[in-house]
Amino acid sequence: APAPAAPPATPEPPPVERGLAQAAVNAAQEQAASATQLGVAVLDRTTGELAVGDRGHERFYTASLAKLIVIVDVLDRRRTEGLKVTDADLKLFERALGPSDDSAMSALWEKFDGPGAPARVSARLDLEGTAAPKRFGQWGEVEVTAADYATLWKYVLDDMPAADRELLTTDMAAAPSTAKDGFDQGFGLLSSEIRGDGTGAVAKQGWMCCFSGQYYLHSAGVLGPENRFVVVLLTRQPRTKGWPAARSEQTGIATKAVAALR
Repeated sequence: APAPAAPPATPEPPPVERGLAQAAVNAAQEQAASATQLGVAVLDRTTGELAVGDRGHERFYTASLAKLIVIVDVLDRRRTEGLKVTDADLKLFERALGPSDDSAMSALWEKFDGPGAPARVSARLDLEGTAAPKRFGQWGEVEVTAADYATLWKYVLDDMPAADRELLTTDMAAAPSTAKDGFDQGFGLLSSEIRGDGTGAVAKQGWMCCFSGQYYLHSAGVLGPENRFVVVLLTRQPRTKGWPAARSEQTGIATKAVAALR
């Protein structure tokens, strides 16, 4: 009898391309205007590569990026300490992360010891430059580095329980183009240039004015197949340019960074 035919060979998976995170950081820095201070970090979760720009270890005020830090802390304490989190609190999470409602964040900050959250999260994740605000109650002045925020996102995606991760990403994915305060948050990773092309970016946005004549305008989130890439873009831009121009520049930086990841 003839020998049975050998099973067809399983094709080798294509090699994983490396160096994309650094290429994205380089593209972002090349796109930024000379007057813009850019803190950028990009993590490739498939290869484990973390690329950090020239200001990626420099502290920036978080503006609304602090909301994710505080909510991660609350969810962790609920799991590890039995901290009580009600349905009303979950609605505050939704309001803070999606439409970026400042009143919701202020309520969470007061109820759950927001001032202590940066230190607790820093200790848990071994962060280098995340710190509580120096002025009482000014949660937008929490300080963070781009590298730290990339580590925070990695923690959300890789280490938090699935239910907590889903809660956070679902709330952020529902972010409307206009925030609760009327600010256009369709910039950076949530711009139509990126969000509308099928990339599926999920991000937390931040904006704040004014310190030393500067806007703080941030976009930090995940995109790509299976959320492969974490992209953090923190900027300080001259106030004189106006918000529309500042958003446009952030979008240009994000677009160039994301193009380098494809």
